[in-house]
Amino acid sequence: MIIRKLQSGMTLPEVMVALLIFAAIATTSVYALRLGVDSRDQLSEADDELKKFQIARSLMKGDFIQISPRQIRDEFGIERSTEFVGNITRFGSRTEDDEVVLAAFVRDGSINIQSAEPRSSLQYVEYVFRDRALIRRTRNYLDAAPNSVTNERILFDGLETATAAYLIGEFRGELTWAELWPTSGIGGPPRAVSFTLEWPDKPILEQRFWIGAFGNGARAGS
Repeated sequence: MIIRKLQSGMTLPEVMVALLIFAAIATTSVYALRLGVDSRDQLSEADDELKKFQIARSLMKGDFIQISPRQIRDEFGIERSTEFVGNITRFGSRTEDDEVVLAAFVRDGSINIQSAEPRSSLQYVEYVFRDRALIRRTRNYLDAAPNSVTNERILFDGLETATAAYLIGEFRGELTWAELWPTSGIGGPPRAVSFTLEWPDKPILEQRFWIGAFGNGARAGS
């Protein structure tokens, strides 16, 4: 007599439950992997933003500490009346286009390796708000000419607005700021400059920079 063994296996409900468990594990794994990737991207983005901020602040700090008492001339040979202007155009009138010059001055300490270029260590610098960006614009040759070459570097972009204020001094324990410079007949640069930057989706950023010893009796610092 031949005895046949009964074959046992999984029933259809058991297969469906196993597939459901497998699908749940796979979905959870993919979600966890995606969270890991997103976290890495967010950390990388935050790190890039921090590096960008540190570079911009270091650059601005160096500019304002090394302001030089040097006036410049425009392409027509007209000399600007003061060494530092703020929130006005280069030569005394307000801007009429979409560009706002928040600060314009001459700084010292511009690198000229082995005197490769026929110029001094002085450099003309402007901080400009245009196209939702704070831009640092420089010109190695101080006095303007029709074909003057300028270099621009975007420090912060995506802004709603960028404004600047200029420190006059201290009165009864409170700092006194001006919205324009020069102001109230005060000569030379202000004691400090404060920049306020606003983004649509970020906290407001305010940064203050002391101007070097030339700046209206100011001290150098950060």
